Order: sequence, then structure tokens, then C-alpha cells
Amino acid sequence: MKKKLFSFVVFMALVFSLAGCGTVPPAESELPAAEPQGADDHYTEVPPAAETENVRQDGERYEGISMFQGMEQTVYYEHIVNKTAGFEMDYDYETFVRHSEADRERFVLAWDDDPENPEYYLEVTYSTEDAETVAAAISEELSNDYEINRGATELDRAGSCIRIGASEVKGGGYTADQMQMVYIIPTDDGCRIATAHYGFDSSDLFGARFRGMVNTLSVIDR
Repeated sequence: MKKKLFSFVVFMALVFSLAGCGTVPPAESELPAAEPQGADDHYTEVPPAAETENVRQDGERYEGISMFQGMEQTVYYEHIVNKTAGFEMDYDYETFVRHSEADRERFVLAWDDDPENPEYYLEVTYSTEDAETVAAAISEELSNDYEINRGATELDRAGSCIRIGASEVKGGGYTADQMQMVYIIPTDDGCRIATAHYGFDSSDLFGARFRGMVNTLSVIDR
């Protein structure tokens, strides 16, 4: 009950904060509202944006666009570079708090009441194992608790990757309170792994927001 109440409060707080942003130029992608049904139905694909050269500097901030329930919203991004883990990307610095380590980045919802054990966050790291090996290991682990859904998807800057969705309770036939979406990006030196964690009550909203951040990820040499 506490988790569901927290999820609802977080969802409403973010929706109201977004609703006050006003109208901005046309969005690159659009997320239609949909009633969740199955494992992947909690997540709506965002069409790839027009390809542009990424020349932003580490720490640079800028305004971007997001769509939720037909409304255009301004999102404030900060560009980051992690050379140890071998990636650079942008994150929504008004909504998430960055927790940086040499080999990983974690972006925790600013309103999460337990940052050390968060419910809403995106974690990006790397592995020297190839993408298929990592995907098999993650699938095996998640399948202990979830009915997983694996497929391929295209990211704006990182290209084709393996996507593993975990939203339905194993053998239960119903949606889990806590869900995950994992993106495994093949690279010459192994792979990069981005894992989004969020609750059922606001899965559409955070599924789209995390996907928007993952779409900004590009691979660099470690």
C-alpha cells in the first residue's frame, strides 16, 4: 500500500509539474496514452528522432521536448560523459538526481523517499561480455520473478539493441507493482546496459521518460 501511494503521489506531482510548462515547438516523438494490458503494453515505442551530430560538452545543459498524453513539455537535460563505462548521454536534471561512479551512472527520481533503495531510477553500466551473453544472464535472473518479454529495438544514437521487458508476475497472470525495462547495446568491447526501474501506477509516464533518456545515449571508447 505504501509503494502504491508513493507511486501515485510521484505520478501526480510530475504530471502537474509538466502541465505547467506551456507550449513549445513540435516534438521529435509522441507518446499516445494507452491502457496497460500486457508486458510490453506498459511501454510505448518512441519513433527515432532525426539524426544529428552529438557535439555537446560534458556538463552542458539545454532544453528538449517530450510528449505525454498529447501535451508537449519542456525537459531540461544535462549532457554527461563517462569514459570508464564508455558512454555519453543526457538526463533530465530537474526530475532526476545523478549518482555517478567510475563504472556506472544512476539517475534517481528526485522525489524518491529512499535514494539508497529507490523505486524509480535508470542505471547505465557496461560489461566486457558480449550482448547475447549478458542478455541471457539478465533474462534468466528476471525470469525468477517475471514473465519476461525479449525483442529488439532501435535507439536514436546507439542503434539496434536487445530489449528485455519485465512487468508481469511469473505465473501470476497480473502486472507487478515494480517493473523493469532493460536495454543491452552491443559494442566492440562488450556491451552497454541501461536498466529502467519504475512502478505500475505510473509506468506509461516513466517508461516514456526513461526511454527518452536512453535514446540520447551514445557509445564511446572506454
